[in-house]
Amino acid sequence: MIGAPADLLSLLYVAVALYTLWQLPSRWRSLTDATYTEDDRNLAGRVGFLLLTPLGVLVHELAHMAAAVLLGGRNISLSYRVYWGYVQYSGNLGATAEWIVAVAGPAASLALGLAVGYGVLRLRQPWRDIGMSFAHATLLLDLILYPGMSLLDGVGDFRWIYSAQTPVLSTVAGVAHAAGLGAYLLLARLHSRLQRREVHDALTERFAGQQVTLREEILERLTLLETAERARHLLPEEREELKTLRELRTWSEAHNQAVVASVSTPPASAPTPPASAQTPPASPPEPTASEEAGPTVGPGQPPDQGPHPNPRPRPRPGLFGGPGPLPGFPLDDDRRN
Repeated sequence: MIGAPADLLSLLYVAVALYTLWQLPSRWRSLTDATYTEDDRNLAGRVGFLLLTPLGVLVHELAHMAAAVLLGGRNISLSYRVYWGYVQYSGNLGATAEWIVAVAGPAASLALGLAVGYGVLRLRQPWRDIGMSFAHATLLLDLILYPGMSLLDGVGDFRWIYSAQTPVLSTVAGVAHAAGLGAYLLLARLHSRLQRREVHDALTERFAGQQVTLREEILERLTLLETAERARHLLPEEREELKTLRELRTWSEAHNQAVVASVSTPPASAPTPPASAQTPPASPPEPTASEEAGPTVGPGQPPDQGPHPNPRPRPRPGLFGGPGPLPGFPLDDDRRN
């Protein structure tokens, strides 16, 4: 895709990017505070893709330009269209030099995408999602989409990178391409594992000291998917859902075991002070009239139980039989029948 179609797509991206920029000032405080919501995640993804990708495109084209300058190209010009661009030059550089100029852009994009992706894994939100959104867009385009378009349409960098005129260099490029795909898949796996661990840690904190029970519809869905897995090939979204449900079941079992273990472990008793240091117990105060009458039973409370000092509203049903799950938890989907 080159020329007018690419320009049209770039204009569409620019329009959404301007809308994102317009939203940022009013939503910045919410985006960067301690509460990270699904709306914040959506905004962070748009910031990473729409606002940072133009910088990645510029780095890509500048790498082409620098290689052409170093290898003796003449009349070099850069056409930058925000979300795509190209470099033009004149002069017969030879097949090897042409290959180096062509590979410079994708190599720069690959290095930039991997550096940003692995670099933001240790950052807190929203910075991690912003960086990962940029890394995903850069690496998907550089390793999959752009090579496919280039080889199918016969235009672009990969037409030269995998040219029959440079068989040895093309083989080297293929090995590097495969290594880049492997590094990207590893990055995606690490990011997914980090997200799941954060969700499990948040659930553990929310249900601290409480045993949990998965809702019946969640267990039924898990059983249905496990049965379907033995009978047919699951769709990609079904496999992902089954994986998430199994992880949730494993977490709930481990959490309940930890709760039982913590309850069964007797607390360490405090040392008894020496006899000389012990003081006689004080006489209990005289009961007041209200105390003589016994505890007041509040609405809905069982007999012989006073009103709760800090009553809480009843949470809505969630994944578990007790309190509801965390907001935005991916399985909190009551639309499924």
